[in-house]
This record gives sequence, C-alpha cells and structure tokens, in this order.
Amino acid sequence: SRMRSLTRLLLAKEHGGAGLESLRFAGAATSDMSLVAKSIAEIHWEIGLHAWDIAAASVIVTESGGAVFDGAGWWGLDMAEGEREPRPLSIWNRSIVSVRYIPDLPGQPGSGRELQRQLVKELLTHVEDIPCTPDGLH
Repeated sequence: SRMRSLTRLLLAKEHGGAGLESLRFAGAATSDMSLVAKSIAEIHWEIGLHAWDIAAASVIVTESGGAVFDGAGWWGLDMAEGEREPRPLSIWNRSIVSVRYIPDLPGQPGSGRELQRQLVKELLTHVEDIPCTPDGLH
C-alpha cells in the first residue's frame, strides 16, 4: 500500500528503509512536480494520478533538466537485480517519479542523467507497485 511504501521510505537504512529525513506533500502533483522542477525538492513519487494531473508538470520538469519516469516499477523483472532499469514515463499508467536536474560531472557527459536514474532506481526498491486501472480503460 501507499502507507507501507511511505513507511519504508522513512525507515532508517540500518532497518532496511531508504532513510529519508523528510517528506513533503504540497497537496497536488503539479505543485509537487513544480518543486522538483525548481530543485526545491529532490524527487517526487506518486500513484493513482490521471494523465491530466501530470501532463503539463511532466513537460515543466523535463524542460528544467529534470527527468520523469514511470513509477510502476522496472523494465526486465526477469533480469538480475543489478540489471534492472526504471521505465520511461507512460502517462496512462497513473504512477510517476520525477527527479530534479543534476548537472554532469566535469568531463563526464551524461553523468547527470545516470545519477537521476540511480536515484529513481533506489526509490523504486522501497515502494510497492500498486496497480491502478490505466486511464482510458474504465
């Protein structure tokens, strides 16, 4: 459930959690994602959203240099743990992870995007894939 996922995110690392020090909810996905776009928040994860809740904010995050991924989980569930990668966003899937802009390390083009993928990968190890009926299939 969402509550179990949030509990695991706040649980100390030595107890198997992500060890987050704080969570912030602005009240709407667009507001939360705007905080990510402005680099006020590091990352945003949400489930149960509709396409109209995240469409414009997804553009804002990506235009700011941030990245948007599917919050439902992984590509290649039959792959070894270290080989799994976060999925690109499917706006119809009703789950999302957005992460702030991270600049490339000096002399390492693409390293910022790789760090974004690593952050999302870490987050997805602590949250449940909670199924929602995709938009348009009701």
